[in-house]
Amino acid sequence: MEIQEEFISGFCRTCNGTQTVCCEYEEQDGKRVLSFMDCAHSSCIHHGACEIYKEAHRLEMQE
Repeated sequence: MEIQEEFISGFCRTCNGTQTVCCEYEEQDGKRVLSFMDCAHSSCIHHGACEIYKEAHRLEMQE
């Protein structure tokens, strides 16, 4: 299984500053799926409004 990495930079409300987040994508059933973000997004209180998270999921659509 091949893992593709993307680095996304943007404003992080939790850190109150710019962050660069490493995102890993795997291919599952012919689709690119976000499998990891190194920013602990799943426990972040700003998860719903996070522009970095939104960009990471937008990149799932790209091949």
